[in-house]
Amino acid sequence: PMMRFFATELELAEATILKEKIDASPTIMWVLSGSSIHKTWPYVDTVVARILLTLPNAKIVTTGDGTCKLLEAPWAKEPRIITKSGEWGIRETMAFAQKCDLVIGPETGVMNAVAMESMPKIVFLSHSSNDNLTRDWENTYAMYSHQTPCYPCHMLHYKWDSCHQGKKTGAAQCQEDISADAVWHAVVAALGVGEQLERAA
Repeated sequence: PMMRFFATELELAEATILKEKIDASPTIMWVLSGSSIHKTWPYVDTVVARILLTLPNAKIVTTGDGTCKLLEAPWAKEPRIITKSGEWGIRETMAFAQKCDLVIGPETGVMNAVAMESMPKIVFLSHSSNDNLTRDWENTYAMYSHQTPCYPCHMLHYKWDSCHQGKKTGAAQCQEDISADAVWHAVVAALGVGEQLERAA
């Protein structure tokens, strides 16, 4: 099955204009959180900082619901991060995602909407396994823990009484166990910038 989000002509036109206005290479969308407590990856700041430091023409558009404004607060004065959590509706977010060079996020509706799009995607798996969600997606890097005993649990969690909370970060254990280094390597591979970074080093 080739599931896809069908944006209207107006939505695509608005997304195209915004992409041109942002004027970045690459333009990255980072979906900050999903609908459940286990759908937030705790090391976003580490990888965002690394992207900004090593890819001088990159810009990151952050999206999510209104509560994700708290996660965006540290970047409020960073001109290369465009914070849209709580401002864009789901259709605006999905339309703009289709225009991005890389989309990163937990297993959410936005990631499902771009599953069969050609751009690279990095997905933080929590309750799903690669086999039952991302295996057949196009150009996708599935990030999951190899050491969390309860992964994959195949359950949605809305309280910590049914989910193991990591002691180091307070995030779900399966998210805490996905290292920032692993995600950074996925970013480099997804964008194909490994040789560029080696030359600059």
